[in-house]
Amino acid sequence: MPGPLVNALIAHCDSVFAGPNGDYAAVWEVLESLPAAQACWKPVPAQNSIWQIVEHLAASNEWLIEMLQKGRADPPIWVDPAGDEAAWQASLVRLKESHQRLKQALDQLTDRDLLTVPDPQDGHTLLELILSSGPAHAAHHSGQLDYIKGLQAGRE
Repeated sequence: MPGPLVNALIAHCDSVFAGPNGDYAAVWEVLESLPAAQACWKPVPAQNSIWQIVEHLAASNEWLIEMLQKGRADPPIWVDPAGDEAAWQASLVRLKESHQRLKQALDQLTDRDLLTVPDPQDGHTLLELILSSGPAHAAHHSGQLDYIKGLQAGRE
């Protein structure tokens, strides 16, 4: 059974992903009911689309899961997805499922695990590494998602 620290970490991941958190839009709150056409839109060609950020978040979750389970993983790469509504919905399912699998991986940890220092040269605890790679990273991209969605609203 996970300890209070693990439970708090999982709750924090859920708050950033699904809300409510009150401070900023949660990832899923921004994506809910968003059609593929909006997900593909870019304010300028060099900027990421919402769909790209969704794929990046899913890949980042999968990277973190692999890091927790195996101690190493190839870094996630950015992709430029495209397709129809079915492909967009598949990306959303991938993101939701990666979030659930990340919670399951975190649930396997103990509070003591979270306080270990995996890399003595780095000096950060596993908890610090997870927080920066997981919920803080997702919150950062949540802001980007919300901003891009806001830019689209200004075009109407």
